[in-house]
Amino acid sequence: MFNEVEIRAATTAFIASVCVLTVTFVGGGIYWQHNGRLAKDKPSSESEALVAKGRSLFLQSCSHCHGRDADGGEDAPSLLKLQISGAHMTLVIQNGIKDEMPSFAKKYNDADVEKIVAYLKTLK
Repeated sequence: MFNEVEIRAATTAFIASVCVLTVTFVGGGIYWQHNGRLAKDKPSSESEALVAKGRSLFLQSCSHCHGRDADGGEDAPSLLKLQISGAHMTLVIQNGIKDEMPSFAKKYNDADVEKIVAYLKTLK
């Protein structure tokens, strides 16, 4: 059998192991959450280029109605804080809105529309 000193030593070792594992998992979780948040907050240069090209296309075709900053104009509503999905934006750009907005399907290919949608998603 074990004597009292060995039992205390084993109990202390067990408690210390549980504490070390707990601190390790909690610390790792905090690290991964923080690391993931930084990756999301910092857009890649590829996505920045996509948004920049989308803004350029927006300025060419959309700003005369929606305003240079997409805050609306006399002929069209503000596009700031849109509450529609990217897929819905794509459909509206490609098909237009009857008697309100022209279709841009013939002017822009799918990649260009994707760039415009990427830009519109950045508007706040």
